[in-house]
Order: sequence, then C-alpha cells, then structure tokens
Amino acid sequence: VLTARRESLQDALTGLANRRAFDQQMAVCLAAAQMAPAAETGTAQRAACLVTSDIDHFKRVNDTFGHLIGDEVLLLLARLMRASFRFHDQLYRFGGEEFVVLMRCDSAEHARVALERFREGVEAYAFPQVGTITVSIGFSVLLPHDTPSGAFGRADKAVYHAKEHGRNQVCSYQALVASGDLVEQVAEGMDVDFF
Repeated sequence: VLTARRESLQDALTGLANRRAFDQQMAVCLAAAQMAPAAETGTAQRAACLVTSDIDHFKRVNDTFGHLIGDEVLLLLARLMRASFRFHDQLYRFGGEEFVVLMRCDSAEHARVALERFREGVEAYAFPQVGTITVSIGFSVLLPHDTPSGAFGRADKAVYHAKEHGRNQVCSYQALVASGDLVEQVAEGMDVDFF
C-alpha cells in the first residue's frame, strides 16, 4: 500500500514528484503561510517561491531525435535539477517538458540567483546526441492568503514572458509587474483545476 501511494505521487519517467504530489504539498505550504504569526510576516520571514520551468523548443528535440532521446533529455534535466536545488526544495514534473519547484528563499533576489545558476548549468550541459538545450523559468513569491491557482498563474505568466522575450532566461512575476512589463494579476476569477 505504501509503495502504491508513493508511486501515485511520483512521475514514472523522471522519478520526481508529480502534479498530484504538488497539489497536496501546495495546500500544506499555503496553509502554513496563512497560519504564520503576525510577527513572522516582516522581512525576517523566509519567502516561499513557486517556480515553473519549460525546456525551450522541446518539440524540436522530439521531432529531430525521437521520443526516446526526448525522454533521455527529461531524465537528465531531472538529474540536473536534483544537483542544482537544495534537499528541501521540492521538485515536480507536471508532464511534457514542464517542471515546477517549490522553494524557500531569503528573498526574491536569492531565488533569482539560484534559478539563474540552474539555468546556466542546463545551458552548459552537453546532452548526448542533442547537444545544448535551454530552459525558460518564471517564478513568483507566494503571497499571504494565496491560492494554488493564483500562485501558479503568476509563475506561469512569468515563464510565458521569458519564452516570448527570447527564451533561456529567468523572469520574476513581481519584478515584471514592478517594471511595468506585466499588469498585476488581481482577480482570481480564472481558477485552474488541480487534480
């Protein structure tokens, strides 16, 4: 029973946690953030960030080299993620070429530095047969009274901005809003279903 439960929360290809595991952990993470005492809501409190990452031009990898090589790229990327992120950062594969990270950080800037280091590591890695691949990364700091759909929507907007503006880069939702490159997401009317 324990093995079946573990398998139901794990991506079969990469061994990372899957979307179901993310849904469960995200609910726990948001509940903990909302229950934090008021004294902890100052700048001393560590931030939590939701990160979304897509492999750039992954369809081209599959079309050119075949799905077995595409699967190998996904496996190797999962290995690079494990090597780049800390033990307590939570790594997920959502399917296809989409990966998600729930991470704790001292600030949005520290998160950006860690994500930039990961992005550079992927770009520098020589993937067998394929050569170089890149990733586009978007992230958002989790906010008090956040919802899974709200947090995911913000991180998703940041990753789409990265992809639409040259790919192979890290974009912070909050920084994009501050610079005027994105309009702040206010309404939570568009819910994303989490399974």
